[in-house]
Amino acid sequence: MKSYPGRSQFIARSSEIDYQGNATMPALVSYMQEAAWENTRSMGISMYELLERGLTWVLQRMRVEMFRYPKHGETIVVETWASGRERVFLHRDFRIYSLENELLGQATSVWLVMDVVKRQLVSVPDFISEIEVVPNQEPLSFAKGKLPQLQEPQFREQMPVRWHDIDLNRHVTNTRYLQWILYTLPTEVLEQQLQELDVIYKAESLLGDTVISEAGTGDTETIVLHKLSSQQTGKELVQAKTVWELKKLEG
Repeated sequence: MKSYPGRSQFIARSSEIDYQGNATMPALVSYMQEAAWENTRSMGISMYELLERGLTWVLQRMRVEMFRYPKHGETIVVETWASGRERVFLHRDFRIYSLENELLGQATSVWLVMDVVKRQLVSVPDFISEIEVVPNQEPLSFAKGKLPQLQEPQFREQMPVRWHDIDLNRHVTNTRYLQWILYTLPTEVLEQQLQELDVIYKAESLLGDTVISEAGTGDTETIVLHKLSSQQTGKELVQAKTVWELKKLEG
């Protein structure tokens, strides 16, 4: 079987926009994940089909670049395709278009396969690796390398993990982590445009946990570094870097 690109349409709903009427970053990431689900379903390797084998998909990293955010009620097209493989890492790219074919944003992501009972990552099964990757365009640069560590947090919040934070894998859903990353920032930052997001998912968080969200400025005043960690274990759950269109960030 061959892997071909998929195209899915979405409408920016009122529950998915900010005070300016633009779709939020968590909403856009949710659209991209839904488009990926549809594309994998056409190949017989969607999450439901993996769950029947005791396996599941896990998002390990995602790098997003936005040029323009869709407005409330605007219909967008998300194109996605499997863009390559490296050992246990499965790469998938996305491009977001308006109906007029304006490129609104793009993203690249890294996926792994997890055993749902052992909660451990496994080698890519043959029924997935045997699918031939047929991208329709040049892949984006793979999301690789380390992100700079947050050294001196300026902002900190606690987030208890509740029922509606949990997804099909029975751990905190990826988009909830993104919301918690952004919730920690002051209003004067959130009022600016988020241009780039690079997030690494390192460990899962379960129902009943408490997540500590911390953030602080990076090498330049437009870069913010983020860390989510478990209050119970101290384990780092998520590391991220955001790039904003703003003049200055003050603690």
